[in-house]
Amino acid sequence: MNEPVNPDPRDDDDPVLSAAGARLRARMSGIAPSTVEAAALRRRSRRMTGLAAAALVAVVALAGVVVAQRGDDGGAELAVPAGSDASPQERASAEALLSSLDAQPVDPTKVKLVSTVSTFADCDALIGDLRRVGAEHVGSRGFGGYDSVMRFEEVGYAIDGDVGVARSAADSMATSPGTTAPASGTGADETTLGTNVQVVGVDELDDVKAVGKKIYDLDGKGNLRITSSESFEVLSTLDVTPNDDLMSVSQILVDGDRVAVFGTENEISDPVEGDPSATQSSTSYLTVTFVDATDASAPTISDRVRVEGRLVSARLVDGEIRLVTTSDMADLGFVMPTTPTSVAKALEQNRRSVALSTAADWIPDWQRGDEAAQPLVPCDRVHVPDTFAGVAMTSMVTFPIGTGTFDPTATSILAPGDTLYAGLDTVAISSGVWVDPIDRDRLTFDDWQTAIHEFSFVDGEAPAYDGTGIVDGSTVGQFAFGEVGDSLSVVTTTGTPWAQDTSNNAVDLTLLTANGDGDLTATATVEDLAGGKGEVAAVRYVEGRVLVSTGLFGRVVQVVDVSDPTAPRKAGNVTLPGDVTYFHPLPDDRALLVGRRSDTVGSGDEKRSRSWVQAHLLDVSDPDAPQVVSTWERPWSADQVGSDHHAFTYWPDRNLAMWGIQDTQWEGSGEAPANHAVVVGTEGSVSEVAVPVANKPNEVPAPCPEVPITDPELQDMVGRNGKVLHCGDAGTKTVEWPRWQCYKVDEGTVARYAPDDTGGTYFMCNPAGQPVVSRVLVVGGTPILYTDQTLEALDPQSFASTRIAYHPSAYAGTYMY
Repeated sequence: MNEPVNPDPRDDDDPVLSAAGARLRARMSGIAPSTVEAAALRRRSRRMTGLAAAALVAVVALAGVVVAQRGDDGGAELAVPAGSDASPQERASAEALLSSLDAQPVDPTKVKLVSTVSTFADCDALIGDLRRVGAEHVGSRGFGGYDSVMRFEEVGYAIDGDVGVARSAADSMATSPGTTAPASGTGADETTLGTNVQVVGVDELDDVKAVGKKIYDLDGKGNLRITSSESFEVLSTLDVTPNDDLMSVSQILVDGDRVAVFGTENEISDPVEGDPSATQSSTSYLTVTFVDATDASAPTISDRVRVEGRLVSARLVDGEIRLVTTSDMADLGFVMPTTPTSVAKALEQNRRSVALSTAADWIPDWQRGDEAAQPLVPCDRVHVPDTFAGVAMTSMVTFPIGTGTFDPTATSILAPGDTLYAGLDTVAISSGVWVDPIDRDRLTFDDWQTAIHEFSFVDGEAPAYDGTGIVDGSTVGQFAFGEVGDSLSVVTTTGTPWAQDTSNNAVDLTLLTANGDGDLTATATVEDLAGGKGEVAAVRYVEGRVLVSTGLFGRVVQVVDVSDPTAPRKAGNVTLPGDVTYFHPLPDDRALLVGRRSDTVGSGDEKRSRSWVQAHLLDVSDPDAPQVVSTWERPWSADQVGSDHHAFTYWPDRNLAMWGIQDTQWEGSGEAPANHAVVVGTEGSVSEVAVPVANKPNEVPAPCPEVPITDPELQDMVGRNGKVLHCGDAGTKTVEWPRWQCYKVDEGTVARYAPDDTGGTYFMCNPAGQPVVSRVLVVGGTPILYTDQTLEALDPQSFASTRIAYHPSAYAGTYMY
């Protein structure tokens, strides 16, 4: 790795920091050290006692908070860190550690990535090592953040989603990816298709699930909704967010009549007394709510827990949920300097915080209601890479869904992870050398490498660590992972994961094989898949092949022949007229490629860019001569398949591919054109079967009386087609009106335009946009358009609309194109 661009990027010469610090100190009276200490200790106390009420007490971790106290010399003196509860022996050990450290944190450009990890027999040994490693790397601003680097996904994305296992043709075609067997075994008329997934037998998170003849979804208001696919009657609506102000839910897994609902809960602190920035820290928790829907008309919550950290993803395999979370050290009370001269003091205090840290600071916990919080993973199942990859504990957790209770078994690794791969029995995460976010643009890394950590799942046991391997460059997302023979395969591109320009990078494929001794050995490598043009738009593993869309906008599809896992090779390629955003494997060595292109129409002031949605049928039976058998495309259209592979549905019994598309021809005047779904056949060629329109919900009367608008100013505010409704109940918070979007009018506006108002609630309503198709479900043999506003049943042969119901969903929205 190269030397830093600036030999000492931590020099105290930041004018912006100087000015900000001066302004803050001028407005403050000083913060007592005891105040800072108490704020950090309160959070620790909550975690140690596990009292649920304490979760709402105002506490602060001080991460990112500017803290200073005016000293006698007028300078900034930082308050002492949390840790006064440490024993004399612990304080002596901390002082010894601090005295052994270099003046500056470890320079990441001089760190060599290694593939080994360590485990420890007990918590004392583990925490002793973590204190040392953390203190060596922590900076004057703490450990920074990971959001700009994280490539974890929670819904499923083409590049940042999960990738399928290379499986036998017999296995993959018996139950094609993304499907379930016919509900009653009587044929296509009873078929219910599950979420489109990459690994056969591994269900993925989504906000809507079709099971049997029911539709389970989240309505965006904190409720789980169960709907009959036959009558479109909502059988039940269950509130799964008991504290709406702090909680939200977004994804579910369903197994039979058991539902697991995943969401987040935020704990927000009060600012420290005297802190001029008034910063409020926020700690995020993953929530898991178990629902028993044996009686679909009256489902019940059987358990609810919260887990410290953030959801990476979750999978359902044979009734067992495999959960991956990541958490950071939110309790340490890191500080930030207010002046260049206080950088050294901030570094010293942050090092002291790490040196005095406890197991509770590093090990995430989980909690059920008022019960005491308990560690998610025991100390002897925490793996620590021998190259520091950052302070984030990534945990692999497994528990059954059928019991209706959270009974976790977990294994963790101290690494934030840039990508996640989840197969039938394997989970892999990747991580690199830790670089403080403030140094990513200041330092140069020419020889970046990535560590791949592999874990395996065995029924009834904790996830097992299989080994770690090193690859050059950065992983390009979960679709870049797959299993070839007994090896884990990964596609990488040279350069750092935060690099903005990857157009000239090399793209390589590496096979890593566990040797049984904790190493993933590179047993084969195929280099330079992109001919020096390293942009990767999509990757997919199909039987004996790996497909990689590379080059400018991903228009070159490169085939890698992995039919012999001991000798993978770069085979042929084909160039397409547009970029490929998603690959879907089909029988007989074929794949459907979903993509897009654009062209220009008109001239002068009428010149416009026209977008197209494309689908190509690719034959890779001869890997050296891949052929595009046929192409279908539709102008003035966009889709979201490339950003969310769950938006794609394949009906294997009928060789049909289905997904939603949005019309892009609207010029902003008049009513927007209707959106559609597309149904294409894939047998022999790709051909258009139907393009059903997504119809608006049926019109119904307004839920409250309409108020005439006579004031011109109010008319401008409401809009030409807007309406104002007056509901008599002053407690009404929201109204639902098919074909309209309504918002509560604030009290100030009511007082201005209706000074004689006698009570009630006013709502301003505007025409809703055209419904947008988020999913094309197949439930009990019936195709159903699932949109942001409706459920719409289609005739299974003609795909004409047969029934529609108002069914608003906050998770199906406008596409990005």
